[in-house]
Amino acid sequence: MQRPAITALLTCLLISTAHTADDAVVSLIVENDVITGTDRHYTSGVLLSYVSGLDEGPPGAENFGRKLFFIDDDDQMHVGFSLGHEIYTPKDISNPDLIVDDRPYAGHLYGAVDFTISDDYELSTWRINMGIVGPSARAEDIQSDLHREIGSPIPRGWEHQLDDEFAWGLMYEKQWQWRPRKNTSFLPHAGVSIGNVSTHATVGAMFRVGRNLDADYGPPRLRPALPGSLFFKPDGDGTTWYFYLGVDGRYVAQNLFLDGNTSKDSHSVSRKNWVGDFQAGFVINNRRLRLAYSHVIRSKEFEGQDERSRFGSVTLAVRI
Repeated sequence: MQRPAITALLTCLLISTAHTADDAVVSLIVENDVITGTDRHYTSGVLLSYVSGLDEGPPGAENFGRKLFFIDDDDQMHVGFSLGHEIYTPKDISNPDLIVDDRPYAGHLYGAVDFTISDDYELSTWRINMGIVGPSARAEDIQSDLHREIGSPIPRGWEHQLDDEFAWGLMYEKQWQWRPRKNTSFLPHAGVSIGNVSTHATVGAMFRVGRNLDADYGPPRLRPALPGSLFFKPDGDGTTWYFYLGVDGRYVAQNLFLDGNTSKDSHSVSRKNWVGDFQAGFVINNRRLRLAYSHVIRSKEFEGQDERSRFGSVTLAVRI
């Protein structure tokens, strides 16, 4: 299921970008805890996205975006379309029984639309996402097939996963950039998300040091996470590169992957309201390609969780 979906989206991207401006960007983000030597909790995430050039999005989508709060008619706007998939599991995937004190199995398949405006000092993004959580997301098949390919243990507890449920979310976030020196930048951020997937408020900051820092606003990630920009642009002469450190704190009022299904009985755990991410990594790009790596440490998300989550995030992007 995952490969046909990605193939279909790539076809749509190629058709839709045939006459776009030079700064449209196609990105693939892969997040997985196998990079950090674990296999639990948020264990896999994939996001394929297309971001239009400035004011080069589909007219209907742009007109809708300009009706959102904090976006003016004269703002230049990127419109983005994404297809994502996420997998969540308890720590012990070899146990076929329900593990009552660990998080539920869950898969999440979704599409998202982003509306982003930016200048050298601020970046604002609205995101609308809709999809499905449950067996129809095919997380069991994807994880089992992948584990067979790489010789890892086959997960045995997927019969206890969350049931099918329509999943939706609306997010707004904003970043500010302060440049104390030419080769450093400090980017505080704040945001809010509502929906049955996650309802939370977030605040944090990123510090970067490197070269040509106006090319982007940090590496992109699957939400919830430190914000970044799916687009990037040539800046200065030659290659852009930087290292960064970032922190993000969230007050979580609802999390479908911990609280369980909203409209029917399902397995759930006692969610922690305060969750934090620490993130470090690097970004390098030239005029066409961007490569980014992030190492993420996430604080405990529920009562009884024995240790923090760790995973890596890799982004490959191309301007078209």
